[in-house]
Amino acid sequence: MAVAEDTAPKSSHVSDPALAPFLQASFDPAEYLNATLPLLSLSGRPVKSTSASLADLSSQTQDLLAQLNAQTTRLSATLTQLTDDILRSGGRLAYEVEVLRGETIGLTDTLKDGLKEDITKFLPGGLALEAEAEAQEPSSRRPSEVAQQDSDAAEAPQDTAQQQQPADTTPEYITSLRTLTTVRSRLENVIKVFGEAMHWTIPPSDVSLGSSLISVSAPEPGSDNASLEQRGKEFASALRSEIADLITGDPEEGPAKAEARIQALRDLAVVWKGTAEEKARGKFVEGLIKVAEDKQKEIEKERDRTKSRAGRSASIAKPHPPPMKEQGRGGFLENLSKLRGFVE
Repeated sequence: MAVAEDTAPKSSHVSDPALAPFLQASFDPAEYLNATLPLLSLSGRPVKSTSASLADLSSQTQDLLAQLNAQTTRLSATLTQLTDDILRSGGRLAYEVEVLRGETIGLTDTLKDGLKEDITKFLPGGLALEAEAEAQEPSSRRPSEVAQQDSDAAEAPQDTAQQQQPADTTPEYITSLRTLTTVRSRLENVIKVFGEAMHWTIPPSDVSLGSSLISVSAPEPGSDNASLEQRGKEFASALRSEIADLITGDPEEGPAKAEARIQALRDLAVVWKGTAEEKARGKFVEGLIKVAEDKQKEIEKERDRTKSRAGRSASIAKPHPPPMKEQGRGGFLENLSKLRGFVE
């Protein structure tokens, strides 16, 4: 617990001392429960002052779970509020970036067209006029000075080129605009990923609790967990149907599209890394891979079956037509029966 006290929370939402153990990088649920709950006394009476009977331990465990559930509810509401703020501020930031972009374009046009002549006076290229003026008066100088100046002039362009290459002449407002554009694109990516993560729901029953010491019962009918369970199952079924339709709808490019879709879900599952839903979502992605492989195998089997059926039908000879005599005999007997009926 000393480590938890030394670590200051980065947000006021998790400043509650009860949440300090959960902020540690080396948090272990088993160690937390062992440190929080008293020891279980196997005898009828507690042996030590820190031990408790099974009934007392069960009561304290229920109290601890109630406190943690309250904290989880509060943090979920806070996260929802922060998400709404991010989504609202994203549109406002995009508008401000567009306004700044328009003003920057207008300023660039003004600097290039209206103030071009005035700006050239302050650029290093304007010094070339003085160099040309000095080059037009070589007669007033000594031959040695002229030769020395020519040799210096021959070396000067090389030194000037070497000095001007690393110099960055990009205006500061262009650099700021690029920075804002990068911030905007990254913010849009974050909002997109966050939206996809909120849309991807999984049934609570699929969340693996094997490492936990506490078993959770199934959701009660009619509760919020039941609706979440139904929505998670429907979304999972829709994803499986989408992968299957991609493969069966386009046998040529369908597998590549399905693989890209599964890879996108695998990348999105990184959002839940280190949480209780990490294994469940990874297992679901592996299940989608198996669905894609099974559909691909079915298509290949059907393709091989079609080829074998076509080869078998081509190898079988066409049936010979019946002899003409049999056809004539059948016609004669048929006419004979008609005549017999007519006579009778």
